[in-house]
Amino acid sequence: MSFFGTLKGLISDTVAEIARLDASTHAMETIEYEHHEIHSGSSYTCHYTNTVTNIGEMTVIALNAPDTTKEIHLVVEFSSTAASYFAVYEATSIDVDEGTQLTVYNRNRNSANAATITSIETAPVANKATSYDETQAAGANISTTTELSRTYIGAGERKSVGGGGRGVSEWILDRAGQYAFMLVGTTADDCTHSLALDWYEHTPKD
Repeated sequence: MSFFGTLKGLISDTVAEIARLDASTHAMETIEYEHHEIHSGSSYTCHYTNTVTNIGEMTVIALNAPDTTKEIHLVVEFSSTAASYFAVYEATSIDVDEGTQLTVYNRNRNSANAATITSIETAPVANKATSYDETQAAGANISTTTELSRTYIGAGERKSVGGGGRGVSEWILDRAGQYAFMLVGTTADDCTHSLALDWYEHTPKD
């Protein structure tokens, strides 16, 4: 095989394309894998903003991961206008039909693909998460069995859980696991919470 043959990549079962180089530097042009997943229509997002008014009041997004070989690779971005903490909980127990179904968006707006996560309902709905304000969270009796992460933030801070780069902040969710992503106020000040989940869905190649 020639040197140029080694630079070819399959773009279908029958068609190969030579890898492209930057015209100015001759550096090989690549994109991050999570960026590729946006192009392929396998990347999704949902968000929820809520106001709390007292210590311990919470803002929550919860979801069920699919019981399939397709894995959820997820990062979370959160912010608060007053001091709060953010936590990720796994293996939660949440009473059904207490929250609000949350719209999930495909980040490739030309794709008809739908997310495989489901809402916290008697009949879980695919391509939906569930959001909770303080009253809904109290009604749902959220039991937080396994705390995977806890991060304290001050007023006006915005963070990604685990770090600034995706490589150190990404969670691969347990298959058939139930998760709650929770912001909790730590002062009596009125406070606006914002949660955003961003994930792609990928079947391992091995």
